[in-house]
Amino acid sequence: MEAARRAAQNASGNAARAQRRPAAAPFPAGRRVPKGTLRWYPVRVPEGREAAAAERLRKLASAGALDDAVVVSRERWFKRAGAWSVQTEPLYRGYVFAVSRDAAALGRELDRLGLHGDARQEGGRPVPLADDVRQWIAASMDGAGVLRASEGVIEGGSLRVTKGPLAGQEARVAKVDRHRRVCEVRVGREGGRDVVERMALNVPEKS
Repeated sequence: MEAARRAAQNASGNAARAQRRPAAAPFPAGRRVPKGTLRWYPVRVPEGREAAAAERLRKLASAGALDDAVVVSRERWFKRAGAWSVQTEPLYRGYVFAVSRDAAALGRELDRLGLHGDARQEGGRPVPLADDVRQWIAASMDGAGVLRASEGVIEGGSLRVTKGPLAGQEARVAKVDRHRRVCEVRVGREGGRDVVERMALNVPEKS
C-alpha cells in the first residue's frame, strides 16, 4: 500500500511539473552558440499581448542580457461578405523574440521577470531560433517587423513575384493557393525536412 501511495504521489508530481513546463515552440531550435553571438530566443507570452510583453522586456531587462525584443507579424488575406482585405497577425502567436548575445544572462533575466523560453532550453539557458529561419525572417520583414503580402503572376506554369518580400524568392515557394491568396514558403531546414511558413500571396493572373 505504501509503495502504491508513493507511486501515485510521484505520478501526480510529474504531471504537475509537466503542466508548469512551457510547451515546445512551434519553430525549429538552433544550436547553442558562444557568448557574444547575436541570436533570437523565443519567449512565451500571453496570446494577444505580444507587443506589450516585448515592450516590458525592453524596459525591464538589463542591457547586458537583452539587445532588443521583436514581435514578428505577417499580413494575410481575409474574405468577408465577398470582399477581400488584408489583416495583420502574429507570425507565432504567444511568442516574442528576445534578441541577445548572452543566453545565460538572458535566462536569468527571464526567470527574474517570470517569463519562459522554449521548453527545449538546456541547463537553464534558452535555446535560440534556428539561424537560417532567423535570417530569412530578418531579411523578409519590414522595419515594423511585418512580413507583408506579396503579389505575382503565373506565366507558363512558373510563378513570378512582382511585389512584396517574396520577390526574387520564387524558388522558396513550395505551393500556391490562388483561391485563398496564400502560399507555402520554405524558410529553413530541421531534421532533414523543410521548415515551411504560410505567407500572403495574391496571384490574380495565370496564363
